[in-house]
Amino acid sequence: MTQLVMITGASAGLGEQLAYAFARRQMRLLLLGRDHQRLAKVARQAARLTTAPVAILATDLLNDNGRSAWRRCVARCGVPDILVNNAALPGFGAINDLSLAEAQKVLQLNTAVPLTLSQLFIQDHYWTRRPSYLINLASAGGELPLPYAAFHSASKAALLGFARGSRFELQVTQIHLMTVIPSLLATGHFQQQTAPYLKANSLIAQLLAHSQLDPAKVAKKIVTSALRGQQILRLPLAYQWLAAFNRLAPRISRKIIAQPYRTR
Repeated sequence: MTQLVMITGASAGLGEQLAYAFARRQMRLLLLGRDHQRLAKVARQAARLTTAPVAILATDLLNDNGRSAWRRCVARCGVPDILVNNAALPGFGAINDLSLAEAQKVLQLNTAVPLTLSQLFIQDHYWTRRPSYLINLASAGGELPLPYAAFHSASKAALLGFARGSRFELQVTQIHLMTVIPSLLATGHFQQQTAPYLKANSLIAQLLAHSQLDPAKVAKKIVTSALRGQQILRLPLAYQWLAAFNRLAPRISRKIIAQPYRTR
């Protein structure tokens, strides 16, 4: 039987493009999101690319961190061979401007939900001998000191910690975990919620203005890299250099990025 792929946040953006990328590989799809109509539209488009079944589940993962959604998916289609934790909230903006409720939703959907689903996936695959693939979508904000993105950065940094901590346990299994760390996808979230806070000539503003990634190309790269067993995928190449510099010289990196924002 062909592999089953479960994708959260599949109704738009990168999740939508991932659905198409996996469909081209002739894999069965189970697409999750909150909007039934948008999911159905993506499913119809994906079905044109594959002869394998495409199913959808409209659900709010915030209800119980995805536990009931996982049970429903397994009961309906079986345990997924590939899980893509893509659903997320932006979490951009100044700390003072974000309500407590908004901040909690960011932390829940970006951190608690993917870690819960990851644990359920690992528990169901731990003793099996067939290869399985867990793909978690993190962010450059989880590694870099990104201004006006504190909750976004905090929520995504947890996924990087999970990858480091779980590596030792997963090496005795057939579970392949890949953490994706993209700089900025061309979805509009950053421009709407963070760009207004950035100094026009700051390094971050200039870098982000010229490094927005095409979700379709990113999706294709994710699928190829995951199936090869890659553990970390940083995109684009320029971000790989920036991340390496930040790891080697974090104080200098912070100073360069933060300089335009110092008021005293």
